[in-house]
Amino acid sequence: MSKRMTLVVGTICTNGLFFCSDTEEGTVMGGKRTVQKLIHVSAFPQWHLVFGTAGFGPLCELAMRRISDAARLNKNEFLAKHETIIGDEMVRIYDKYIPDSLPDWKRLDRQISLVIGVVDYQTTDCRLYQTYEEIVYPVAGMFACAGVGQEIAYYFLDRLFRDARGPQFSGTVPEVLEAQALLEFVMKEAKESVGNVGGNTETIAVITSPNPSSTESSFGAGWEARQPQLQDIIKYFWLKRAPKP
Repeated sequence: MSKRMTLVVGTICTNGLFFCSDTEEGTVMGGKRTVQKLIHVSAFPQWHLVFGTAGFGPLCELAMRRISDAARLNKNEFLAKHETIIGDEMVRIYDKYIPDSLPDWKRLDRQISLVIGVVDYQTTDCRLYQTYEEIVYPVAGMFACAGVGQEIAYYFLDRLFRDARGPQFSGTVPEVLEAQALLEFVMKEAKESVGNVGGNTETIAVITSPNPSSTESSFGAGWEARQPQLQDIIKYFWLKRAPKP
């Protein structure tokens, strides 16, 4: 069955959220296909939900549909109860499709992992969550990763995203556009270094201020070849008045 050998990254920025992922999924016969791994639901001017999935393909698609539907169905109370609403859907999925009665190898094969972001437009507060099996838990830091490419993503984000930067920048945590430059580079490196992370790069940006907006983009192989190198990314993040790569 299809397996999402994936990299999904979600980040909290000073003015919103930025998520990115690859689009490659392995098939049961050893082939590859392009799938959507990020999804977002907006109830502006109340809230915005963004999440990405990694793991067993059919259950990833099921989780994307069920959580999105539950958010829309509970639109007026989603912001106050989003942890419970998302958690209830995860419990239902695990109880039905990954029960304890399954053999260990099959339970392991069917695992899924989600990275979730929720924006409160009224307060501009952004929250980041991750799942472990059916458990939805808040992420203590400013970013979270899931999938087989997460090690290389954490390597760069641990060293670049959250380190203190000089006063010429937007703040210790980057703005959405600053984060975008770094994360697009991380996706390029993951595709070159980690097996089964590939296809296009898809991104979702949610900006909370000064003018709330959201954008969804997808970039192909030609775009990957034009992405900046590590030294250019570091200059953009740390050197005063360095041009954007």
